[in-house]
Amino acid sequence: MRVKDLDTLKTTSVIAIITLILLYPLAATTAQPVQSDKINKLIEILSKEVDRLQSFVKNKVTNTTKQEELLKQLDEVKALINNASSLASSGNYNESTKVLREVRVELIDIARKIVPEVFAERKHLVNKSIEAEIRALRNQINAMENVASRFQQKGVDTHNLTQLLSDAKNLLNQAEEKLKLNDTSAALQLVKQAWSEVKEAERSVFTLAHQLRLKNISEDATRLERIFNNTYNRLKGISPQAASEFQKWASDSIQRLKSLIANGRYGEALGLMRSLTYQYHEREIFMWHYAREEGLVQMAKQLAIVIRPCNATLAEKLTATANQLSNALSSKDASKASAASSELRELIIQARFACRAKPRHKP
Repeated sequence: MRVKDLDTLKTTSVIAIITLILLYPLAATTAQPVQSDKINKLIEILSKEVDRLQSFVKNKVTNTTKQEELLKQLDEVKALINNASSLASSGNYNESTKVLREVRVELIDIARKIVPEVFAERKHLVNKSIEAEIRALRNQINAMENVASRFQQKGVDTHNLTQLLSDAKNLLNQAEEKLKLNDTSAALQLVKQAWSEVKEAERSVFTLAHQLRLKNISEDATRLERIFNNTYNRLKGISPQAASEFQKWASDSIQRLKSLIANGRYGEALGLMRSLTYQYHEREIFMWHYAREEGLVQMAKQLAIVIRPCNATLAEKLTATANQLSNALSSKDASKASAASSELRELIIQARFACRAKPRHKP
């Protein structure tokens, strides 16, 4: 369980103090010869830990008589530590060590007396930790219920997900009841079961999201294919050649897209769909331009036939420029197509007046 409480550090510190009392002084005092730095270090550590013990006793020992006795005993321990410090400062390390042995005995006695409070505090912290877990799990459940609601609005079957979330909530309710009865062990087991249900619900969310993504991208692919078909049908009546080229590109593109979807490569499919949409708009503009220009080519060639008897030179220019435009369109060379189109339009204007009779001049 995750315990996020400052009191945890205090309780852990008390446990550490007990361990220190049992081990560290003995190790320090059996060293021969006694080293001053070790004595001074031990005195410093014990002074700090006695302060922490005093804080623990003041905050966690609820029996007033016991609290007063422990605090009095700790004051006596502090006096002993100060005495040991004075002896060490004057170089009387052996005497200082003897005093520290007395400190050790007193602290062991205090540690034994506060063991019930330590375990009671640990149990209290476990209960608080369980309560925190319950709150966190309820927040997760609420978030996933919102997700389930959105899935339902999109037509996704969420029965399994909602059942898992309902089971998890029931387990958490039971855990709260057990905590009220001070049955920490049972509450902890129920929270673990609820956690398992929530984890299973998370996996269900991912599965449903996968299904929704498949559904959405499949619908988008169908919609894109329908747009391509409509464009082809419109082009077919204007320019069969442009329509044929567009149909080949559209067919190959949709086939690639459907293959990615079928293989579950949705990320690649989405990327391809965005690319195809962009390419489609570019091609659509070009194809309609192509269709208009192709009509211009046909008109120029027909006009060349008409004016050939009266202006063969202009007719040849019309035919040659029309062929240039046609070739540029076929190779999708927009620059050449634009230049040839402008030139051809000018020639068409000239051709319209090519066969008019010249006015006679009066003598």
